[in-house]
Amino acid sequence: MPTVSILLPVFNAIDDLPRSMNSLLNQTYPDFEIIALDDGSVDGSGEMLDSYAQADKRIRVFHENNAGALGITLNKAMEHARGKYLARQDADDASHPTRLAEQVKYLDSKPQIGLCGSWTWFIDSSLGPLFSLELPDDPARLTGYLEKGMNPFVHGSIMGRSELFHKTGGYRGSFAEDFDLWLRMSEITRLGMCRNLGYYYWRSIGGISAGAHTRQIKLIKLFLKLKSERVRYSKEISKWEVEYSNIANMPTIETITDERQASMHYSRAIQLLRRRIFMAAKNELALATAGQGVYAQKARRNLHFFGLAPLLSAVYHLLESREPFYFSRTLPNGTQIPTFNLPPGT
Repeated sequence: MPTVSILLPVFNAIDDLPRSMNSLLNQTYPDFEIIALDDGSVDGSGEMLDSYAQADKRIRVFHENNAGALGITLNKAMEHARGKYLARQDADDASHPTRLAEQVKYLDSKPQIGLCGSWTWFIDSSLGPLFSLELPDDPARLTGYLEKGMNPFVHGSIMGRSELFHKTGGYRGSFAEDFDLWLRMSEITRLGMCRNLGYYYWRSIGGISAGAHTRQIKLIKLFLKLKSERVRYSKEISKWEVEYSNIANMPTIETITDERQASMHYSRAIQLLRRRIFMAAKNELALATAGQGVYAQKARRNLHFFGLAPLLSAVYHLLESREPFYFSRTLPNGTQIPTFNLPPGT
């Protein structure tokens, strides 16, 4: 039996799938299986998965009708998993070659930890590397983030003990399903963070829903309420399925690309300001002002007062020290991200 089972849900991801698959096949740790669940793809993703499986026996492909909910898809994949540890990866992301080795070593050496994440590069499909998320390996702080409504784990970066996933009953729903599961797992085990930049998370400027943030906040409040009920009454009192359904069906509106692009340039500018790299920060702010929305407005305001850049740098650094979850610590300027774009069977 393999030590690690990697749950890889796939839906119409044919353009990004080679990067994801080959990053896993190039792992330095060989004792794994990939549970690739084709969730009703119609773009050829399923056929591509089959071609990978023919070339590598560690890949097991299952074809299903579209479930319409990521939680359902992941639970189906989990039913086929045989590994001691369960890991996740998304079909449009990638893993560093040593990711599995580092996380297996981490969990083997810390039996009290049931779930761990990995430090993660955030990459925009148009702008390139943005920043890295590097949270502390501190179970109390990681659980504290969850209890404040903040998810410290990039979903695709996690690895955990298989029996704990089953003990909690697995995923529920299709939005914030990972936050809900981590909360429930935090009640029966300790959470940790593998301090290696092991995961590459791609974000797209396009296709961002303006209403999705509001929906996410409401769902997080619901899951925190359910946690409070479990702690107080040893069970959930609320009819969560009804409340969840009402929130999940909230209408959303897609934002325009210029607004998203402005937010990315502004984020990079603030990171550079913290590091006192003033000219590069000014250039990013100027790029942000060409966009639209609230971040373009913030960029114009920062440019107007850019003579106070050293003071702004100190303020942003102070904010980072108070709320380390919100601000990543490293801007990978000039970092080359592997493409992993190899054909099946390479």
